[in-house]
Amino acid sequence: MGTDARLDEYEEYTARLIRLRASDMFRFRCTRCGRCCSGGPNVSLTIFDVVRMARFLEIDWKSFLKGYVKVIIADLMPHMLLRGDDKGRCLFLAEKPSGEKLCVIYPARPMRCRLYPVLVEDLSGKHVFLDPRSPGVGQGPERPLPRKLISHYIWERREHYKRLYKLIFDDGMAPLKALYKSLEDAWREAEAGAKWADLDYLESLGST
Repeated sequence: MGTDARLDEYEEYTARLIRLRASDMFRFRCTRCGRCCSGGPNVSLTIFDVVRMARFLEIDWKSFLKGYVKVIIADLMPHMLLRGDDKGRCLFLAEKPSGEKLCVIYPARPMRCRLYPVLVEDLSGKHVFLDPRSPGVGQGPERPLPRKLISHYIWERREHYKRLYKLIFDDGMAPLKALYKSLEDAWREAEAGAKWADLDYLESLGST
């Protein structure tokens, strides 16, 4: 696919979203409908997401990867997606007898889930997008975007790809081997008390 085609696809996609500057206000209240958790395996994960979720479930990252993650190699770069069930629902989506949906790993949920319906589609930090398909958009009081949380997510995305890029393109490591090494390194950082692994710290950065 050529560059122009990719740009047209990106512009077509973002045209369906609400563009917001970092300083803008927004309105959203989660309706617990579970819609955002039922659209198939479309949540991309970083090494930091995987380590936090595995630790929360009290399993190692290898077991988490095997049970809950789909890895795709594209242009030598490994991409991790959270797996869904046979109906496309997140494996961590549960339902109360009342019908209310809930996430069983909520404190350690992926950063993309933590930010939704705010979507970070580039790493400039100058603007983000709001997904108008979410039933909760436009509800609740007007409030500022969680800028600290957005900034931290941008750092995690940059760091994730920077580590993989170095191992694959600078050191010549095979993509899967580079992914496993990055996850092992991140696991050791978390055990040593890395701030990004502290769920209370993440919660302090704000939420949607």
